[in-house]
Formats: sequence, structure tokens, C-alpha cells
Amino acid sequence: MPDCNWRCKGGRVDRRTGGRAVAASAATALALALTAVHVAAQTGTVTGRVTAAATDAPIVGAEVSVAGTGLGTRTAPEGRFTLLNVPAGPHDLRILAIGYKLGTLRLTVAADTVTNADVQLTPSVLELDAVVVTGTAGVARVRELGNTVARVNLAEVKDPPANLDQLLQARTPGLSVMQTSGMAGEGAQIRLRGAVSVSQSNQPIVYVDGIRVRSEGYRRNRPPFDDSNGFRGANYQASPLNDINPADIERIEVIKGSAASTLYGTEAAAGVIQIFTKHGSSGAPRWTFETGQGVARLRPFGTDSVPYLNLRPAGAVNGQCHASPVPGCSWIRDAYRQRYSGSVSGGVSGAAGFRYFLSGTWDDDDGVLPLDNEQKLSTRGNFSFNLFDNVRVDWNTFYGNTDLSNTPSGNNAHGLVLNVYRAERNYRSSTDPRVIDSLLNQSITTGIERLITGGTVTYTPLPWFANRFTIGYDLAQQENRNLRPFGFVGAPQGILSDEQIRYSILTADYVANMDFRVTPELGSTFSLGGQSITSEDVRTTAYGEGFPGPGLPVVGNGALFVAREARQRVVNAGFFFQNVFKLRDRYFLTGGVRFDGNSAFGKTLGLQAYPKVSGSYVISDEPFWPSSLGEVKVRGALGWSGRAPGVFDAVRNWTPCASAGVPCVLPSNVGNPDVGPERTREAELGFDAALVKSRLTLEATWYHRLTNEALYFVRQIPSNGWLAPQLANVGSMSNTGVELAVNGRVVDKAAWGLELGGSVYTNHGLVRDLGRTAQGPTAPFAAGGGWVEVGFPPMAARGIVINNPDEFAAPDTVCRSSCTADGYHIFGPQQPTLILGQQATIRLPKGITVSARGEYQGGAWIQDGASFNALSRSVRWPTCARAYPFLYPGGGSTIDTVTNISKLTARERKECIPRNTNVDTFWFPQDFWKLRDVTVTIPVGWAIRRASSATLSITAQNYLKWINRELRLFDPEMVGRDALSSQNRDIAEHIPPPAVVTVNLRVTF
Repeated sequence: MPDCNWRCKGGRVDRRTGGRAVAASAATALALALTAVHVAAQTGTVTGRVTAAATDAPIVGAEVSVAGTGLGTRTAPEGRFTLLNVPAGPHDLRILAIGYKLGTLRLTVAADTVTNADVQLTPSVLELDAVVVTGTAGVARVRELGNTVARVNLAEVKDPPANLDQLLQARTPGLSVMQTSGMAGEGAQIRLRGAVSVSQSNQPIVYVDGIRVRSEGYRRNRPPFDDSNGFRGANYQASPLNDINPADIERIEVIKGSAASTLYGTEAAAGVIQIFTKHGSSGAPRWTFETGQGVARLRPFGTDSVPYLNLRPAGAVNGQCHASPVPGCSWIRDAYRQRYSGSVSGGVSGAAGFRYFLSGTWDDDDGVLPLDNEQKLSTRGNFSFNLFDNVRVDWNTFYGNTDLSNTPSGNNAHGLVLNVYRAERNYRSSTDPRVIDSLLNQSITTGIERLITGGTVTYTPLPWFANRFTIGYDLAQQENRNLRPFGFVGAPQGILSDEQIRYSILTADYVANMDFRVTPELGSTFSLGGQSITSEDVRTTAYGEGFPGPGLPVVGNGALFVAREARQRVVNAGFFFQNVFKLRDRYFLTGGVRFDGNSAFGKTLGLQAYPKVSGSYVISDEPFWPSSLGEVKVRGALGWSGRAPGVFDAVRNWTPCASAGVPCVLPSNVGNPDVGPERTREAELGFDAALVKSRLTLEATWYHRLTNEALYFVRQIPSNGWLAPQLANVGSMSNTGVELAVNGRVVDKAAWGLELGGSVYTNHGLVRDLGRTAQGPTAPFAAGGGWVEVGFPPMAARGIVINNPDEFAAPDTVCRSSCTADGYHIFGPQQPTLILGQQATIRLPKGITVSARGEYQGGAWIQDGASFNALSRSVRWPTCARAYPFLYPGGGSTIDTVTNISKLTARERKECIPRNTNVDTFWFPQDFWKLRDVTVTIPVGWAIRRASSATLSITAQNYLKWINRELRLFDPEMVGRDALSSQNRDIAEHIPPPAVVTVNLRVTF
């Protein structure tokens, strides 16, 4: 029998039937083809121009979309746009641009024709119709939000930031970004409305394009020891946030606490930062090239006699010590830095809606210390397209590679900085540059590879029903290599530590939104969704010492080598429901709840519920509101979120050991099967206003944050065998403050203008309750470098006060106010209680602008551990320069604490006599003001052929500063060896952050 595709009969093909089938198939194919042609013909083109209503100036980068379709584009430099393959029929055209009200235009598209649609937009400083994603279920307009969301639009940033830390500094009230040292690659501490925990991290969580990424600092490069041998490194941490290239970012959204972060659940009590990267727009490819050249210079941070604490200024007449170690040389340098980047973006209009953005950047930055260097490569590819008319796919991928080399620093006996600071009393007992330079015969390098990839599918089966599914993966691989080679002065036989760490976070997120019209004036959006975050860290450390000779060793070459391994995996998953009621598009009420589970919770703990409610009222949309008064929105929000305990806090575990070659275990953590998350409730009330014809904008917020079931350290009964304290949900603490931002256009002429702005942020924390357990009341305890006791700020600065510091008398150290139960003095909080921001922009003819931003931080205290370490070891320290002639008569080396004691002040007697020195007296106010940046921007497109635009900018960052005179040395923006992992700041043997001057050229074709 033949193998028939048609009807067969008696071994023969019925050709009549087959012919009819062929004819029918051909007819069907022809009909489908004609239908396809007919359908293709039922489309048209929409073209137009978007301009400002007041000035008729073109608006560049406005989002133009056809409602109910996946069609959209952005306006070109002339404000023009083109939309191809728009289905024939009536449509609503939506136009949204930064700084303008939402524009809508009703039009009818005819088949095979071009429809013109010119639109003029009215300014709106509040941008009530701008779309916000962070903290919302899906997307929401600003007018619908009952909480504050800070937004940083990169198009409005005049100064080209080197990294995200600098980008976020002094941008919004409530956000504190503190640099931690002057090391190459150093990250910054970020706090949103102060500290929310005394035992868990206070860093906010971070998302990039909807994908959760690592926010905690990378592990510092150090040998695997808990004693002073573990300090033998650069003693700093790099920040994963700085892997992201600022040039790739479109905008950043920041929510500052639980009133807005409820839908993120257990991990979000410290706030959320979400980064949105650039996407292409339809039209011809748009090429951008940028180069930046600059220099970093360390500013004075010592006393008048030793402004650089023996490091000497860069450019010293005797040159660089590392290159030529002779007396009078300098250990610091003017550090050259360079950046080269390029990007291309574009897209195709029509049903496919394909858009793309590709970029690449290379950075090579020297540090001011002799061995410091950071080289960074970052690439990005963002793609989006319509899979079907109602299915949109966005896929974003970032790859970065960073190589760091650092100078041994911090509280490191083998480090350069400590030994230079301490002069002849250092660990080499010499100030000879040749002797100290021998400490630089070591290598401290870190390599980091980072991949962030993921996609979002948006499916809209019905106009009122939208679904969004996001899956993403963040992978970072770090290698720390710390080598003191054979023949090194501090370890002649050589030491090598090599550490491999892999960090990964897997994100899966689903959200569904359903829009309903309850009545003609009342709308409703119901949302539901779920999220799973799986984070995993794997660390392998190998250590070897005692090499047989010179060369480049591996760990196994050592006479003694050991290895360690650590693994941890945490899963947090939850689901939520939310509903938003919208009345007349000016009254909004939102209610929702999230339920969470976490692998770190105790066994007895079930799902945790985090509810939220918020409301907003756009009163300026009322008919009775005079348009001359401008726009006003009042808002309020109440929400809960959490902070999970540590990975092993719920588990009883032991520490492995060995005794005489026999394996053993020692009690470690007693475990707590009832341990759960800290629960934080936050309330917000505020308003946003644009007044005086939108020339003056105000944003005011009052907030109150209460953390219950706070995780505090509870002492155990030693006779039970468990010596370490155990975390338990027993405490309570709060934060209260206000945030105010004011911006005004003082002068607004066609060719020139002046804009001034300022912000106020206050924060006052209080420990309300320590709680109790079966063992009794929880005793006050140390945490975060400070003290936790009822009635004082969390992690307060606790020490010994000198009541008569400037009197020529014996020190009076009796505590008479703000005293702890054990008689110590509480100086104050370690986090600032007041931050003032200032900004100004001057517009000059021919498009030239000058902008500046300043920041003051006050009310906090910092401990100067570097000065204590030096003075307690009899180092001749500049803060005691006046006392030394009396303590060492005739310049001798033997101290005399009797003969001239009456000539010393109380502080000198307490600090300058080594046996009297106590670290508890070294608390100082960390008030400071810094000029964060000043930038001159000059359009130079006229000088570059075929360029659509070109800009030259010159920026100086952190060049001017004022520091409270009571902090006699160093800089408040310093952190000890735990760097980003520190709860608070303290001063160790580091250098402060340098000032940076950069010249940047950006050209677009």
C-alpha cells in the first residue's frame, strides 16, 4: 500500500478526490493570504511632534504610546515621533514626559494613511501622572500613592557620577550615604531613616529592573583568623551597588521604610532601592560616546603641624616614597582616573515593537595610596519586543569584571598607613622610608565577576486584566588573594591566603492586576501576586605559610596549610493581595497584606502577615480649587514589614575542634526554635505641593517607626554549657522624624535662570524596651560599637565623659547626666539626627549651567580608635603636642608624670599619659559639611561634526569641607575594618575619602 497523504482507494490514489483536496487547500491558503494582506492593510502611521505649551520648545525623550496596544516610542531631539502599523480605528494617544502633566489625544487612524498628531504638554512639577513601580503592585501613578517615593532621574543629573554611591549622595531627605575610606574600590554605608535593627543589617535591599540583587558588601580581603592576624589586609569592603554603571541607569526609586515597603515583606524594613536601566526607543540607532579624565587628591585631615599625619602631601619636593624612598618623600599621590564608555539604542516601530540598548564601559582608577588601583569592565544588553499583540517581553543582562589592588591599611601591623602614622613608635621602629617601603612588598588583590540577567513577560489577555512575571538571577564570584611573599619583613617565610566566594540570588515574581469600574466615578484595581527569593553564599578559604623559597607560590607550597569552607542558603517566599479604590481620579485608598515564610524562622513560627493601608487626595483637582494656587496632594500611609533573623539563629549548633589529634565539638549557638523576624510598623503623613505658578515645590513628611519583637542578645546561663548570648524577639525600639524638601525657580528667563533648593531630615531613635525571657529581664548589652539600654538611642555612644577637659586639674569623669545603669555616660546616637541638603543651579546664556550640592550632617558621635591605639602605645601623637614638653622634659624618652603635671589640662592627663588612656573617652561629635559636587556644563555640539548633541562637564566632588573642631583628626566619613558590615562608623588607621576633579565629554550621534 502506498504511504498516502490523501484519500486512497484499492491501492490507487483517487485523483478526483485528491484534486478537490488540493484545490480546497490552495483556496484556503489563498484566502488566508488575502486575509493577511487585508489585515496588514488595516493599519496606518501616526506621526507628530511633542512641545511645551508655554514655550513651544521640543520635548525630547517623551514616552508616546497607543493605549490598549503594545505600541510606543520616545520623541527624538526635535520632539518628533513616528508610530508604524497602528491598527485602524479610534485610539487614545498617551504622552508622558518628565516635568509635564500627562497628555492624551483622541484620534482616528485610517488604513494606509499617515495621521498627524501634534501635542503640547503643560508643565507639572509634581508629575502626578508619572508611573512608579517600587512598593506598588504592578505600576501606579504618583497621584495614587499614600507614601513618599524618592525618584532620581538621571536625565536631570548634571554631574556625571563615578559610581552609584556618589550618585545617591544628598539627593533626597532621609537618605544618608556615607563614604567609608579613601581606598580604591571602597563602598559606602547607606541608611534610610536611620537604624531599624541593632543585630541585623541596616542596608536597604536593592532591585535592578525588578530583580533582587546583592546589597551587602563583598567580603573583605583578609586571612581566615579572628585575632589580629585577621587584620592583615586592606581592611575595607567593596560595594556590589558600584558594579552597576551609572551611565546605564534611567532612574532610581527609593522607598524609605515599612509604610511603603510592605509588599516586599520580611526583608524590607530598612527600605528598598530599585534601579531602572535604559531601554531603546523606535527609530534610527542613537550612538553615545563618553570619556572622563580626572584626578583624586587627598585633602588635609590632621593638625596644622602634621596636616597629613606623616603621609605628607602629594607633590612633595622629594617625590613619591614608593618610587624613591628618601627622607621628606610623600606616601600619597595625585591619583589619575579615566573612563571610556559607549552605547547604542534604537528600535523598530510596528507590531513587533523591538527595542534595544547596548553599552560598554571601561574604568581605570588609581587610588591615592601607592598600590591602590581599580579596573572595571561593565557591559549591558537590554532588549524588548512584542511576542504577540498582548504579550510583551523585556530581557536585561549585565556583565561586569572588576580587578582591585590595594595597599595594606587599617589596624594592620604589616600595613603602610598605621606604620607611617605612628612614626618612630611603629612596628618597624623607624621612620626611614626605605624601611617602611619594605612593607609594600606584598600583594592584596580582589577579582569580582558579576552577572545579572533576567526577563519580564507582561501578558494582557483583556484590557482590564494584566499579568507580569519576572525571573532573574544575580551571580557574583569573588576571589581574594593576600600574599606576603618569601622574604617579607614581617613574615620572612611567607604567607598566602586565597578565598573563593560565590554569591547568588534567584528571583521569581508574579503580579496580576485587574481593573474594574464599580460606578462611573469609582474605579478599583485588585492585585495579587507572589514572590520567591533564594540567596546562597559559598565560601572556600585556603591558607598556607612557610614557603621553601622565593617565587609565586600556591597555598599547597607552604609547610603548613589549612582550608575552610562555609555554605548558607536562605529562602524567603510570600504572596500578597492589594486593592486600590479610585474616586474621580483624585481620591485614592489602598489596602493590602503580604504573607511571608522564611527558612531562617524557627520551627514553631508560621507565616508572618504584613498589612498596609494608605490614602491620597489630590485636592488641587477639585472644582473649587483656584488654578492660581497650583497643585497639592495630601497623603498618609501605615504599613508593616520585617527583618529576618540570621541564617543559623534558630538552630542549635556546635563548633568543630581538635584536641591531640582527636576530633571534638564545642557548644556554639544554643538555638531558638521560636525566633522570628523583627516586625516594624511605620506611619507617614505628608503633602506635596507646587505653588506660585509651579515655581515653588514643597514635599513634607512626618514619620514614626516602631520595631517590635526586636532581635536582642540574651545572655545564657553558663552552667548549661552555652556561653554565647542568643538572639530572641524581646525588644522594642522606635524612630521619629520629619523630611522636608523645598525647591524654587528664583529667576526664570529665556536665556538664564537661578534655581535654589534645600532639604531637612531629622531622626530621633529610642530603645523602648529590652524585654525578658525565662532567664529574667534582658540586661543592657553592647551592639554596633555602642550600647543598647532603655531610654537611650539604639547603639548609643557609651563612654567616659571628661567634665572639665580644658581645666588645669585632675580629670573629673563622674557621670552626672545621661548615665547608664553601670555609671557610664551616653554621649548621643551614632547615626545623624539632622541632615541639611543644599543645591543650586544657575542657567547661563548658550546653554551653560553651573550646579552645586552641599550636605550637612550633625547630631551623631564617632569613636576615634586610631588615636586611642596610638596613645595607649606611647606613640607621639599630634593631639598631645602641647603636653609632650611637660611630660618629656628636655626631649628625653622617659615620661615624667609628676614634675609638670599641674601644667596639663584634664584631657591631656587622661589621654596623653599612656597608663591613663581609655578608649571610652575617645568619643567626638561627627558634625560636618561637605560640598558634594560643583559642576559646570557646557554644550559643545557646534564643535563636533554630525553630532546631534555634545556636552563638556567639569566636576569637583568633596573638595570643600568643614568638620567640628572637637574631632581633632581624621574625617567623619570613615569606618573601621568591618566597613560596610559595620552598623555604625568609627575611625581606624585609614585615610579619608579624597576630593575628585573630573572632566567629562559626552557626544551623541
